[in-house]
Amino acid sequence: MTSTLSAETILRDSIVVDAHGHMLDMAANSRRRLHESLGGLTDVPLMRAGGVTAQLTACWMPDVRIGGPHGSRQPFRDLMRMVDYVHRELDGEAGDHVVLARTAGDIEGAAAGSKAALVLGLEGGDALRGELGRLRELYEAGLRHVCLVHEGRNAMGVAAQVWEDSTMRVYEPGIDPPGGLSDAGRRIVREMNRLGMLVDVTHMVEESFWETLEVSSAPVVASHGNARSLRDTVRYLTNEQIGAVAETGGMVCPSPFPLGPTRERPSLEMMLRHVDYMVRLVGPDHVGFGTDFLDQTGARPAGFGDIGETPRVAEGLLELGYAAGEIRQIMGGNFLRVFRRVAG
Repeated sequence: MTSTLSAETILRDSIVVDAHGHMLDMAANSRRRLHESLGGLTDVPLMRAGGVTAQLTACWMPDVRIGGPHGSRQPFRDLMRMVDYVHRELDGEAGDHVVLARTAGDIEGAAAGSKAALVLGLEGGDALRGELGRLRELYEAGLRHVCLVHEGRNAMGVAAQVWEDSTMRVYEPGIDPPGGLSDAGRRIVREMNRLGMLVDVTHMVEESFWETLEVSSAPVVASHGNARSLRDTVRYLTNEQIGAVAETGGMVCPSPFPLGPTRERPSLEMMLRHVDYMVRLVGPDHVGFGTDFLDQTGARPAGFGDIGETPRVAEGLLELGYAAGEIRQIMGGNFLRVFRRVAG
Protein backbone atom coordinates (compact mmCIF):
# COMPACT_ATOMS: atom_id res chain seq x y z
CA MET A 1 0.00 0.00 0.00
CA THR A 2 1.43 3.41 -0.93
CA SER A 3 1.85 6.19 1.62
CA THR A 4 -0.77 8.30 -0.22
CA LEU A 5 -3.34 5.51 0.03
CA SER A 6 -2.42 4.95 3.67
CA ALA A 7 -2.94 8.64 4.39
CA GLU A 8 -6.31 8.60 2.65
CA THR A 9 -7.29 5.53 4.65
CA ILE A 10 -6.31 7.20 7.92
CA LEU A 11 -8.29 10.35 7.11
CA ARG A 12 -11.37 8.52 5.85
CA ASP A 13 -12.61 7.81 9.38
CA SER A 14 -10.90 10.74 11.13
CA ILE A 15 -12.06 14.11 12.41
CA VAL A 16 -9.86 16.64 10.61
CA VAL A 17 -9.76 20.20 11.96
CA ASP A 18 -8.03 23.31 10.67
CA ALA A 19 -7.51 25.15 13.96
CA HIS A 20 -7.20 28.57 12.34
CA GLY A 21 -8.57 29.75 9.01
CA HIS A 22 -10.47 32.73 7.63
CA MET A 23 -13.31 31.29 5.61
CA LEU A 24 -15.94 33.52 7.18
CA ASP A 25 -13.90 36.66 6.53
CA MET A 26 -13.59 35.65 2.91
CA ALA A 27 -17.25 34.76 2.45
CA ALA A 28 -18.75 37.74 4.26
CA ASN A 29 -16.46 40.27 2.59
CA SER A 30 -17.05 38.79 -0.87
CA ARG A 31 -20.84 38.69 -0.37
CA ARG A 32 -20.87 35.21 -1.86
CA ARG A 33 -22.74 32.18 -0.60
CA LEU A 34 -21.06 30.58 2.38
CA HIS A 35 -21.13 27.08 0.90
CA GLU A 36 -19.83 27.99 -2.56
CA SER A 37 -16.35 28.49 -3.99
CA LEU A 38 -14.73 31.71 -2.79
CA GLY A 39 -11.81 31.68 -5.21
CA GLY A 40 -9.13 31.64 -2.50
CA LEU A 41 -7.33 29.09 -0.36
CA THR A 42 -10.21 28.08 1.90
CA ASP A 43 -13.92 27.45 1.43
CA VAL A 44 -16.48 24.69 1.92
CA PRO A 45 -15.94 22.93 -1.43
CA LEU A 46 -12.19 22.87 -0.75
CA MET A 47 -12.78 21.55 2.77
CA ARG A 48 -14.79 18.68 1.32
CA ALA A 49 -12.18 17.99 -1.33
CA GLY A 50 -9.53 17.81 1.41
CA GLY A 51 -11.55 15.73 3.84
CA VAL A 52 -11.57 18.55 6.40
CA THR A 53 -14.37 18.18 8.95
CA ALA A 54 -14.15 21.57 10.64
CA GLN A 55 -12.39 24.90 10.63
CA LEU A 56 -12.02 27.36 13.45
CA THR A 57 -12.85 30.40 11.33
CA ALA A 58 -11.32 33.39 13.08
CA CYS A 59 -12.97 36.68 12.19
CA TRP A 60 -10.44 39.50 11.89
CA MET A 61 -11.91 42.86 12.90
CA PRO A 62 -9.16 45.23 14.13
CA ASP A 63 -9.90 48.56 15.80
CA VAL A 64 -8.53 51.56 13.90
CA ARG A 65 -7.78 53.28 17.22
CA ILE A 66 -4.95 50.83 17.85
CA GLY A 67 -3.09 52.36 14.92
CA GLY A 68 -3.14 49.87 12.05
CA PRO A 69 -4.26 50.93 8.57
CA HIS A 70 -6.81 48.11 8.19
CA GLY A 71 -8.96 48.83 11.22
CA SER A 72 -12.63 49.63 11.62
CA ARG A 73 -13.96 52.67 13.43
CA GLN A 74 -16.81 50.55 14.76
CA PRO A 75 -15.33 47.05 15.03
CA PHE A 76 -18.06 45.54 17.20
CA ARG A 77 -20.81 46.71 14.85
CA ASP A 78 -18.92 45.38 11.83
CA LEU A 79 -18.17 42.10 13.61
CA MET A 80 -21.86 41.62 14.42
CA ARG A 81 -22.67 42.18 10.76
CA MET A 82 -20.32 39.34 9.91
CA VAL A 83 -21.93 37.11 12.55
CA ASP A 84 -25.37 38.04 11.23
CA TYR A 85 -24.21 37.06 7.74
CA VAL A 86 -23.29 33.53 8.83
CA HIS A 87 -26.63 33.04 10.60
CA ARG A 88 -28.59 34.25 7.58
CA GLU A 89 -26.60 31.93 5.36
CA LEU A 90 -27.17 28.92 7.62
CA ASP A 91 -30.90 29.67 7.70
CA GLY A 92 -30.87 29.34 3.93
CA GLU A 93 -29.39 26.91 1.42
CA ALA A 94 -25.98 26.90 3.10
CA GLY A 95 -27.57 25.15 6.07
CA ASP A 96 -27.76 21.99 3.97
CA HIS A 97 -23.97 21.99 3.72
CA VAL A 98 -22.59 23.80 6.78
CA VAL A 99 -23.20 23.81 10.54
CA LEU A 100 -22.09 26.25 13.23
CA ALA A 101 -20.33 24.15 15.85
CA ARG A 102 -20.91 25.29 19.42
CA THR A 103 -19.75 21.97 20.93
CA ALA A 104 -17.54 19.02 20.04
CA GLY A 105 -20.71 17.04 19.44
CA ASP A 106 -21.67 19.47 16.69
CA ILE A 107 -18.38 18.72 14.92
CA GLU A 108 -19.00 14.99 15.22
CA GLY A 109 -22.55 15.45 13.98
CA ALA A 110 -21.32 17.39 10.97
CA ALA A 111 -18.94 14.57 10.13
CA ALA A 112 -21.74 12.02 10.40
CA GLY A 113 -23.97 14.15 8.17
CA SER A 114 -21.27 14.91 5.59
CA LYS A 115 -21.40 18.62 6.37
CA ALA A 116 -18.65 21.14 7.06
CA ALA A 117 -18.47 22.51 10.60
CA LEU A 118 -17.38 26.05 11.41
CA VAL A 119 -16.24 27.02 14.90
CA LEU A 120 -16.83 30.76 15.14
CA GLY A 121 -13.73 32.56 16.41
CA LEU A 122 -12.25 36.03 16.73
CA GLU A 123 -8.64 36.95 15.90
CA GLY A 124 -7.74 39.91 18.05
CA GLY A 125 -10.28 40.89 20.70
CA ASP A 126 -10.21 44.57 19.74
CA ALA A 127 -13.97 44.68 19.12
CA LEU A 128 -14.71 43.58 22.70
CA ARG A 129 -12.97 46.64 24.13
CA GLY A 130 -12.73 44.68 27.36
CA GLU A 131 -16.52 44.63 27.89
CA LEU A 132 -18.04 41.44 29.29
CA GLY A 133 -21.43 42.29 27.82
CA ARG A 134 -20.03 42.22 24.31
CA LEU A 135 -18.36 38.87 24.98
CA ARG A 136 -21.63 37.40 26.27
CA GLU A 137 -23.58 38.72 23.28
CA LEU A 138 -21.11 37.09 20.92
CA TYR A 139 -21.21 33.84 22.89
CA GLU A 140 -25.00 33.72 22.52
CA ALA A 141 -24.49 34.23 18.77
CA GLY A 142 -22.18 31.21 18.64
CA LEU A 143 -18.67 32.59 19.28
CA ARG A 144 -16.50 29.93 20.93
CA HIS A 145 -12.97 31.32 20.59
CA VAL A 146 -11.06 34.57 21.10
CA CYS A 147 -7.43 35.21 20.22
CA LEU A 148 -7.03 38.04 22.72
CA VAL A 149 -4.60 40.20 20.74
CA HIS A 150 -3.39 40.39 17.17
CA GLU A 151 -1.47 43.58 16.43
CA GLY A 152 -0.84 46.37 18.89
CA ARG A 153 -2.20 46.96 22.38
CA ASN A 154 -5.92 46.54 22.94
CA ALA A 155 -8.05 46.73 26.08
CA MET A 156 -6.92 43.26 27.20
CA GLY A 157 -3.23 42.87 26.42
CA VAL A 158 -0.30 43.48 24.10
CA ALA A 159 0.75 41.82 20.83
CA ALA A 160 4.30 41.03 19.79
CA GLN A 161 4.03 43.57 16.98
CA VAL A 162 2.67 47.08 17.43
CA TRP A 163 1.77 49.98 15.17
CA GLU A 164 3.56 53.32 15.41
CA ASP A 165 2.77 56.13 12.97
CA SER A 166 1.18 53.62 10.56
CA THR A 167 4.33 51.47 10.66
CA MET A 168 4.56 48.00 12.15
CA ARG A 169 7.42 47.29 14.52
CA VAL A 170 8.35 44.71 17.14
CA TYR A 171 7.28 45.36 20.73
CA GLU A 172 10.34 46.29 22.81
CA PRO A 173 10.26 45.33 26.51
CA GLY A 174 11.68 48.04 28.72
CA ILE A 175 11.06 50.68 26.07
CA ASP A 176 7.35 50.21 25.38
CA PRO A 177 4.88 50.38 28.29
CA PRO A 178 4.50 47.10 30.27
CA GLY A 179 2.97 44.32 28.21
CA GLY A 180 0.98 42.40 30.79
CA LEU A 181 -2.66 41.38 30.77
CA SER A 182 -4.95 44.22 31.81
CA ASP A 183 -7.62 43.98 34.51
CA ALA A 184 -10.19 43.89 31.71
CA GLY A 185 -8.21 41.09 30.07
CA ARG A 186 -8.26 39.09 33.29
CA ARG A 187 -12.03 39.51 33.54
CA ILE A 188 -12.47 38.47 29.92
CA VAL A 189 -10.37 35.31 30.37
CA ARG A 190 -12.28 34.30 33.51
CA GLU A 191 -15.60 34.86 31.74
CA MET A 192 -14.45 32.86 28.73
CA ASN A 193 -13.60 30.02 31.10
CA ARG A 194 -17.04 30.27 32.69
CA LEU A 195 -18.92 30.37 29.39
CA GLY A 196 -16.83 27.70 27.67
CA MET A 197 -14.73 29.51 25.05
CA LEU A 198 -11.24 28.74 23.76
CA VAL A 199 -8.62 31.20 25.01
CA ASP A 200 -6.02 31.70 22.25
CA VAL A 201 -2.58 33.02 23.23
CA THR A 202 -1.19 33.44 19.69
CA HIS A 203 0.56 36.77 18.96
CA MET A 204 0.99 37.77 22.63
CA VAL A 205 4.12 39.29 24.11
CA GLU A 206 5.49 36.96 26.75
CA GLU A 207 4.25 39.02 29.70
CA SER A 208 0.65 38.87 28.48
CA PHE A 209 1.09 35.19 27.61
CA TRP A 210 2.27 34.15 31.07
CA GLU A 211 -0.33 36.21 32.87
CA THR A 212 -3.09 34.68 30.71
CA LEU A 213 -1.94 31.21 31.73
CA GLU A 214 -1.96 32.28 35.38
CA VAL A 215 -5.58 33.45 35.09
CA SER A 216 -7.07 30.72 32.89
CA SER A 217 -8.48 27.65 34.62
CA ALA A 218 -9.11 25.86 31.30
CA PRO A 219 -6.84 24.57 28.53
CA VAL A 220 -5.49 27.30 26.24
CA VAL A 221 -4.52 27.07 22.58
CA ALA A 222 -2.05 28.69 20.22
CA SER A 223 -4.13 28.25 17.09
CA HIS A 224 -1.34 29.14 14.65
CA GLY A 225 2.04 29.40 16.30
CA ASN A 226 5.45 28.00 15.34
CA ALA A 227 8.56 27.20 17.41
CA ARG A 228 11.07 29.95 18.17
CA SER A 229 13.86 27.40 18.60
CA LEU A 230 13.64 26.64 14.88
CA ARG A 231 13.35 30.27 13.80
CA ASP A 232 14.11 33.06 16.24
CA THR A 233 11.29 35.53 15.74
CA VAL A 234 9.26 37.31 18.39
CA ARG A 235 5.88 36.01 17.19
CA TYR A 236 6.89 32.36 17.65
CA LEU A 237 6.74 30.39 20.90
CA THR A 238 9.66 29.42 23.10
CA ASN A 239 10.10 25.87 24.34
CA GLU A 240 8.89 27.04 27.75
CA GLN A 241 5.72 28.51 26.26
CA ILE A 242 4.97 25.40 24.21
CA GLY A 243 5.43 23.25 27.31
CA ALA A 244 3.23 25.53 29.39
CA VAL A 245 0.38 25.37 26.86
CA ALA A 246 0.63 21.57 26.91
CA GLU A 247 0.54 21.57 30.71
CA THR A 248 -2.84 23.32 30.63
CA GLY A 249 -4.14 20.39 28.55
CA GLY A 250 -4.19 22.60 25.47
CA MET A 251 -2.46 22.50 22.11
CA VAL A 252 -0.17 24.41 19.75
CA CYS A 253 -0.89 24.42 16.01
CA PRO A 254 1.92 25.25 13.58
CA SER A 255 1.01 26.98 10.32
CA PRO A 256 2.37 26.72 6.76
CA PHE A 257 2.47 30.54 6.75
CA PRO A 258 5.27 32.17 8.79
CA LEU A 259 3.99 34.78 11.23
CA GLY A 260 7.07 36.95 10.78
CA PRO A 261 9.13 38.96 10.93
CA THR A 262 11.09 36.13 9.29
CA ARG A 263 12.51 35.13 5.92
CA GLU A 264 10.88 31.71 6.05
CA ARG A 265 8.92 30.85 2.94
CA PRO A 266 5.39 29.46 3.33
CA SER A 267 5.42 25.71 2.79
CA LEU A 268 4.15 22.38 3.99
CA GLU A 269 7.74 21.34 4.72
CA MET A 270 8.18 24.29 7.09
CA MET A 271 4.96 23.47 8.94
CA LEU A 272 5.85 19.78 9.28
CA ARG A 273 9.26 20.71 10.65
CA HIS A 274 7.60 22.75 13.41
CA VAL A 275 4.98 20.04 14.06
CA ASP A 276 7.65 17.39 14.42
CA TYR A 277 9.73 19.59 16.72
CA MET A 278 6.78 20.23 19.01
CA VAL A 279 5.74 16.59 19.13
CA ARG A 280 9.26 15.69 20.20
CA LEU A 281 9.04 18.41 22.85
CA VAL A 282 5.58 17.81 24.37
CA GLY A 283 4.21 14.67 22.71
CA PRO A 284 1.53 14.08 20.04
CA ASP A 285 -1.40 14.88 22.39
CA HIS A 286 -0.78 18.64 22.28
CA VAL A 287 -0.08 19.47 18.63
CA GLY A 288 -2.38 20.23 15.70
CA PHE A 289 -2.24 22.52 12.67
CA GLY A 290 -3.75 25.89 11.78
CA THR A 291 -3.49 26.91 8.13
CA ASP A 292 -4.11 30.67 8.55
CA PHE A 293 -5.44 30.45 5.00
CA LEU A 294 -7.05 33.65 3.76
CA ASP A 295 -7.22 35.17 0.27
CA GLN A 296 -3.48 34.72 -0.22
CA THR A 297 -3.58 33.23 -3.71
CA GLY A 298 -0.37 35.03 -4.62
CA ALA A 299 1.51 33.29 -1.80
CA ARG A 300 0.35 29.68 -1.76
CA PRO A 301 2.52 27.57 0.55
CA ALA A 302 4.67 25.14 -1.42
CA GLY A 303 3.19 21.66 -1.12
CA PHE A 304 0.01 22.88 0.60
CA GLY A 305 -1.61 25.18 -1.92
CA ASP A 306 -5.09 25.31 -0.37
CA ILE A 307 -7.19 23.49 2.20
CA GLY A 308 -8.21 20.95 -0.43
CA GLU A 309 -4.65 19.59 -0.22
CA THR A 310 -4.89 18.77 3.50
CA PRO A 311 -4.21 15.03 2.93
CA ARG A 312 -0.64 16.06 2.12
CA VAL A 313 -0.20 16.92 5.80
CA ALA A 314 -1.03 13.32 6.75
CA GLU A 315 1.24 12.06 3.97
CA GLY A 316 4.08 14.16 5.32
CA LEU A 317 3.55 12.83 8.84
CA LEU A 318 3.61 9.27 7.50
CA GLU A 319 6.90 9.98 5.78
CA LEU A 320 8.27 11.25 9.09
CA GLY A 321 7.39 7.92 10.67
CA TYR A 322 4.24 8.81 12.60
CA ALA A 323 1.78 6.04 13.47
CA ALA A 324 -1.84 6.19 12.31
CA GLY A 325 -3.13 7.02 15.81
CA GLU A 326 -0.69 9.90 16.20
CA ILE A 327 -1.66 11.29 12.81
CA ARG A 328 -5.35 11.18 13.74
CA GLN A 329 -4.58 13.12 16.91
CA ILE A 330 -2.59 15.83 15.11
CA MET A 331 -5.06 16.11 12.23
CA GLY A 332 -8.04 16.83 14.48
CA GLY A 333 -8.41 14.47 17.42
CA ASN A 334 -6.51 16.78 19.73
CA PHE A 335 -8.63 19.77 18.77
CA LEU A 336 -11.81 17.78 19.32
CA ARG A 337 -10.64 16.72 22.80
CA VAL A 338 -9.67 20.25 23.85
CA PHE A 339 -12.86 21.74 22.40
CA ARG A 340 -14.97 19.15 24.22
CA ARG A 341 -13.26 19.94 27.52
CA VAL A 342 -13.71 23.68 27.08
CA ALA A 343 -17.01 24.09 25.23
CA GLY A 344 -18.71 20.77 25.93
